[in-house]
Amino acid sequence: MPPSLYIRTRKLSQEPSNSNESFFSKVVDSHPYFPNLSVSASDISSVKHAALVLVYSSLLLRSNGCQLDDEVEHKKKLVEFFDANFGGTQESSAMSQLSCTKVTGGITNALFRVSGFQSITSLTAADFDSVLVRIFGAEGMIDRDIETSTYAALCNADIAYKYMGRFSNGRIEGWLDGYHPLQNQDLTDEATSLEIAKEMARLHCLFDVPEGELRDHHCGTELDVISVGLWDQLSSWMEQAKGYSEFKTAKDTERARALQLDKIEVEVQTIIQSFAATEEENDSGDSTASICGSSSKPNVVFCHNDLLLGNIMKNKTTGHIQLIDFEYGGSNYAAFDMANHFNEYAGGTTTKENGVPDYTRFPNSERQTKFCVEYVKMTKRLESMKSDITDQADYNGGQKEMVIEEDEGIMNEAIQLLSHVQNFILVNHLYWGLWAVNQAAEEGCEEFDYLTYASNRFNEYYVKKSEWEEK
Repeated sequence: MPPSLYIRTRKLSQEPSNSNESFFSKVVDSHPYFPNLSVSASDISSVKHAALVLVYSSLLLRSNGCQLDDEVEHKKKLVEFFDANFGGTQESSAMSQLSCTKVTGGITNALFRVSGFQSITSLTAADFDSVLVRIFGAEGMIDRDIETSTYAALCNADIAYKYMGRFSNGRIEGWLDGYHPLQNQDLTDEATSLEIAKEMARLHCLFDVPEGELRDHHCGTELDVISVGLWDQLSSWMEQAKGYSEFKTAKDTERARALQLDKIEVEVQTIIQSFAATEEENDSGDSTASICGSSSKPNVVFCHNDLLLGNIMKNKTTGHIQLIDFEYGGSNYAAFDMANHFNEYAGGTTTKENGVPDYTRFPNSERQTKFCVEYVKMTKRLESMKSDITDQADYNGGQKEMVIEEDEGIMNEAIQLLSHVQNFILVNHLYWGLWAVNQAAEEGCEEFDYLTYASNRFNEYYVKKSEWEEK
């Protein structure tokens, strides 16, 4: 799954013979990529059009076993499909069979549900009626070639849900029928919390980044060592945040200055240096603990890194948990993923909350411990089963499970894990606080108050740091 194929396809799309061809496409990550097809979030017809192009092309590829041996023939079929369904008097009739509604909840991307594909007679191969159209946001902060290749790999591993293809500024995904994003009240249910712990363990244990460019990006090129990009990302976002002299409005510029980013920079540097020192102590056998670690190294895995409520879907009937939106995913400490999730109990990321978390909802130590115990039990269960699982896609969280009894060893591992989690809670506040500053500079605060969110994350960092120092 080489992300560089996206770059090559874009270069080809700009050649004189292709630059005006909206149907110019290549197969990347076993799915169609249309680099000349762009969508506007303010134009519903363009959203429907992109969905139709990608759905039809995806169905063509599926019927051919994901092969595009004759690109000319593929393009010809696309043109014939649109001439037949959208030419002349059929245009309004065909388009009227599709409905398009905006999906609320995301602040980075514009999301739309397009439905009605099974009502179009020429799409008889469609075994679904709705798709999700994702129009990318946060440009410049996310490498969309890497992110899309990663998403495709996660789908292949049955971790993420159904990738169908990409257009210039977004992609098409499957629609999760019968699921809803978690709400604040869902996290008061302990059973739901434990199911999230299991699904997180499943991601951490079962997803191996494919060899090649993708693995080199996420894991580094050193044999038997998985690199972690957290500290470089934190430093990069810090430098980026300090580099803005002006924001979208004069008021926002003043609000950004009030964040005192010079002081935040000192905290970032201290955290990074502290963790580096702890790593050296662990390597040398010194068991002295510090602010970002303890006598045992935190485990490094592929993490989601953004498990807020809106990125966790729950089936209304079965209670099954499905993780979505892996755009910030990458190799990281498992404890960071958990710390992030615990911090997200407070919310603050919806347009209604508008950057104001409620930290009274932060899980207490008993709930955190139960989460870690369930995670450790599930991890051991999966590790025991891994050698016997020939098709990971057959495993769906509740099937073929071995019974792992909770004993003293499990509890000790959970307590050790929780010590790492509590340290990464500090790091996580700095991480998303800096992200919000940069979003404010690039996107402005009109639709979502990123600067208020940054201020709240930084304030909570100081609160948690003070609590840690008192222990």
